[in-house]
Amino acid sequence: MEYAEKVKEFKELLQTKGSPVAVKLVKSPDEIPEGYSKISANKRHCEYVQDARLEGLEGYAGAEEHLCKGGAGVMGITAIPEPVATGKMYHKLGNYQTLEASKETVNSIPKSDENYYASLYSPLETAKFEPDVIILVVNPKQALKISQALLNKKGGRLSSDYSGIQSVCADAVVAVKQRGVSNMTLGCNGSRKYAEIGEDEVIIGIPANQFNEMVDAVSTFKEKWGEL
Repeated sequence: MEYAEKVKEFKELLQTKGSPVAVKLVKSPDEIPEGYSKISANKRHCEYVQDARLEGLEGYAGAEEHLCKGGAGVMGITAIPEPVATGKMYHKLGNYQTLEASKETVNSIPKSDENYYASLYSPLETAKFEPDVIILVVNPKQALKISQALLNKKGGRLSSDYSGIQSVCADAVVAVKQRGVSNMTLGCNGSRKYAEIGEDEVIIGIPANQFNEMVDAVSTFKEKWGEL
């Protein structure tokens, strides 16, 4: 599906910073579209998302390229490191008073139930693949309009399921891919520090098939309300 025109409309309507980011998990090199190369810099998943959003990064990252093995692990690209999987790391860091509390959280984090070769990234408007998930990094007011737009057709309520750790990977990719519904998350210490997600920004992962309808709804809001 071509997204260029809808992305242009989305940016103009909401005056967003950067681009929506297309993310896809691929199981083999054969699934990587022509023209996408292995990303040369070893970084974290959240940093790749930000690079695609703000700098136009296009490419893929395998287990070796992912610096955050916890993030790569929940996405099924590598094994989750033992200190992360058991909760020991987050307990040691002081996130939780007890190891049991840390384990309870870690066990509840969405994790891929399949193995993948790499994660693929692109600004949505130039993506040559159909994303599993589209990641939006926006301010709260923009998130409000996006939320209203996602409910415009069928109504209901939205999920904001998070724990403050493994946010851009587990919350914004895995949870959305598995459940087929959007999820908003507030980021985590790592994504705020390393990917420099702003203190005035939140992250929303949405299924790719909801993006165009969401933009149409925001456009309708503009027509009816005069301003957003």
